[in-house]
Amino acid sequence: MAEKKSQLKKPALIGMILNPNEQFKRIQINPIIWYPLIILSLISMAVTILVAINIDYIPSFGMTEKDIEAAKMVGTIVGALGTLIGLPVGYVLYAVILWGIAKKAKSTVTFKQMFSLIIFISFIRVIGQSINQMIIVAINGDQDHLLTSLNYFVGANGVLGEILGVIELFSIWYYILLSIGLIKIAKLSNRMSISISIIFFCLLLIFASVQGAIEEYHVEHIIGE
Repeated sequence: MAEKKSQLKKPALIGMILNPNEQFKRIQINPIIWYPLIILSLISMAVTILVAINIDYIPSFGMTEKDIEAAKMVGTIVGALGTLIGLPVGYVLYAVILWGIAKKAKSTVTFKQMFSLIIFISFIRVIGQSINQMIIVAINGDQDHLLTSLNYFVGANGVLGEILGVIELFSIWYYILLSIGLIKIAKLSNRMSISISIIFFCLLLIFASVQGAIEEYHVEHIIGE
């Protein structure tokens, strides 16, 4: 009876920091979705609001102080709602992709288990963003350079800056947990689980490179004018 009760224990978000292996066991037996998803969505929305209200808007085209405040308010509301809606949708799409890959590999993992896994390991990223942004606001730092990223120490811009910004403590931690979770819950091989994590991390680097290249183009275009 005691063993059954132990098996039915719900996975805990904070447990992903203290004892992730135990949480993976619980997710496999009792994959929960709603309470952790709501908590992560609310925390992410709060971080988005914190960032938005601390952005310095540069007046342009004859904007008054009231116009700037109105623009900041609209930006904050749109950002908050976008996060509240976009975050769960992003988790669902990511879970669908990973679940599809796992099923191709003949895994018996259910979609609910995969979705629960994605939500719980995402706690690491959300906490990382929260810590970074709170410290940045406190020290009036640059919101574009996360304190836990490699680019914080280099201070590069453009393509290199975006790539170094992705090489970040909590992001690496996230992908390590993803590998372990795929091994423990989806029962994929060590090699396949690690390969999946590396591929997705490389895709993130490619996306960052493209974003950096676009920013460099815009900067050069503005200077050229």
